[in-house]
Amino acid sequence: MQTSVLDNMAVGLPGQLADIGYNEIDTFTNGSMQLDEITITAANLLTTLTIDGTAVTVNAAAAVLTTAQISALMVIAVNAADLGVTAVVGSTTAKLYVRADVHGTGFTAVGTTNCSVTHLVLNEATIPFGVLVVRDTFSGQVKSAHLPSLTAEITTLGTCLGVTVHSHANEQAILNASNPGYAANSAMSVLMKGRVYVQVESAVTVGGIPFVRFSADTSVGEQLGAFRHDADTADAVALPHSRYESSAAAGGIALLNLGTLI
Repeated sequence: MQTSVLDNMAVGLPGQLADIGYNEIDTFTNGSMQLDEITITAANLLTTLTIDGTAVTVNAAAAVLTTAQISALMVIAVNAADLGVTAVVGSTTAKLYVRADVHGTGFTAVGTTNCSVTHLVLNEATIPFGVLVVRDTFSGQVKSAHLPSLTAEITTLGTCLGVTVHSHANEQAILNASNPGYAANSAMSVLMKGRVYVQVESAVTVGGIPFVRFSADTSVGEQLGAFRHDADTADAVALPHSRYESSAAAGGIALLNLGTLI
């Protein structure tokens, strides 16, 4: 964890604490195991999801089944297939989530028939310093966290956790100065209440409401959990009980005041 003898530290790196006192920090494991969202695209159809070459099928072609019923049956079928993944019902009735069971062991999911696949969390992802992380509600591990991929993970108090704190020791330990952060399955210091410096994607102003990215196009350098001034159409959402306490240009460093998120 970064520390200093100063009461008010100069603007510095993303994830740097702004004060010695008045901070609530807890430790969470980086639980960034692969997570895919599966969407059932139509009712009353034969549906096949292929995972690592194994087809998992729900035969609804001859029955009167809704997309929600097909989704629920697909969850049962995936879990029964013992493919090294776990499935649960998704955020809406037509969706389910499939997640890797082991760190470092990813999988390939293909929506073969009547379903589509969206990758939400990458396996073995390094979580940068100075980004928002959320509680891992999928696995049930209360001390596990990952980058946000759903609006509700950011807006729900108790699920939204806080900002990853910069650590020189951790950066040296992973021997990756070009991509500093917390490696998968490592312990992360997370600021849950207090003031911290963050890098912003877009220009922000004093008193502005922070928005956090939950959908990222990595081909243009977007980062899940990053901060900005607006919703970027529909890819970021306002962070509760928080505000910017300094202005910054796009790509600059701003002072973020985190209220109680739990």
